[in-house]
Amino acid sequence: MDDSVRKVLENEEIIGAYVSNAFRYLLLIFFAAQLALNWKSGDALVNGIAFSIFTAVTIGHTYVIRTCTHWAIKGFSYLALVSDFFVISSLLLYYTLHQNSFDLGFAIKNPIMNFLFFPLAFSLIQFRLRYVVLSVILFYLVYFGIFSYALIYDKMVFAKDWGDYVMGPNVLVTDALFGRPMVYLILAFFFAFGILRTLIMIRRIGEGEAQRSLLSRYFSPGMVEEMMTNPNVLEGRRQTATILFTDIRNFTALSENMDPLELSRFLSSIRETLTDCVFEFGGTLDKYMGDAVMATFGTPYPSADPASDAIRALQSGQRMLEKLGEFNKERESRGLEPVRIGIGIHTGEVFSGNIETSKSSEFTVIGDAVNTASRIESLTKNFGKELLVSEETWKLAGANFRGETLPPVQVKGREKLVTVVAVGA
Repeated sequence: MDDSVRKVLENEEIIGAYVSNAFRYLLLIFFAAQLALNWKSGDALVNGIAFSIFTAVTIGHTYVIRTCTHWAIKGFSYLALVSDFFVISSLLLYYTLHQNSFDLGFAIKNPIMNFLFFPLAFSLIQFRLRYVVLSVILFYLVYFGIFSYALIYDKMVFAKDWGDYVMGPNVLVTDALFGRPMVYLILAFFFAFGILRTLIMIRRIGEGEAQRSLLSRYFSPGMVEEMMTNPNVLEGRRQTATILFTDIRNFTALSENMDPLELSRFLSSIRETLTDCVFEFGGTLDKYMGDAVMATFGTPYPSADPASDAIRALQSGQRMLEKLGEFNKERESRGLEPVRIGIGIHTGEVFSGNIETSKSSEFTVIGDAVNTASRIESLTKNFGKELLVSEETWKLAGANFRGETLPPVQVKGREKLVTVVAVGA
């Protein structure tokens, strides 16, 4: 289970414990009213002891919820559940044993038996399937324990028909065996099913939001929505894509006088600015590499026309330079050195898809085109230019931009000379 989902569920359990505890105080008021109304007809001492135990458990539950760990709260909730069954069962048996005629049919038909539904209700409020299961087990132990004892020791009178059962003290076997027990079981089933459905829903929503949050780090908002409805798009494929690399010039010298916190804020600010430019034109953030950023256009959805990807990549590069100019104005106003970047863009065939290990998953592109784009970005230092694109990219997108074709150069990893174009020159 995802950690974020687990935290949501644990938080819901804590909220359920608070709500359950609040309902216990409402029941205290109800029981106090019952004691007052039945003061003369019941045993005041026994009722007072039962009321005191329930009150102590309720106050103890409040203290544990407010001061203890999640595990202590869960443990005390089990204790409270068992305590409730003990108090209700003890009252039931006490009043049964103190009748003039010791007939356990009195216990089976006693309205106090209905109080055993309260622990089941608390289980639902606390959002724990195990509480529901424990409630059912305890109910059946109490109910069929009494019924079995009555059968073995002949302490129950059975009715001959429904009228005798309803109008008198006698017990109808079929109803005693299947009536109340089945009602309790069916109600517990609905509670358990409701909790289970809610847990599944929370898990799906949580996992969906976690996936959406992860995807939003790499893809534009519109792309994330499409990918959430069609996750198969992340499957690996060979395709044509345009790759953009950007790197900060003289980053070592620029950052050597920064303390770690200042450096972290600086990198975060630069990355956010550049990433926004990628997302603005529908690009995909592939990865951060120190002070460098790698982005792709045409992934994960291959474009019908690769030229559109190349155009958007160039537009993104130009927007980066524009935003960087605004960023530098703010830095210069504070007496800080301006930041310079180099941008390299290339279009070629890549493998695009999800690369997974047992502990991580990453959507990325690999291939010679990626290496070439990185080499072109490095050439910006040699030529003293900010934005260079390969000849392949320029053939696709050049008609929409101004550029200067530079002399062919040798780059590492390629036998042929590489021709690049300085865009915006």
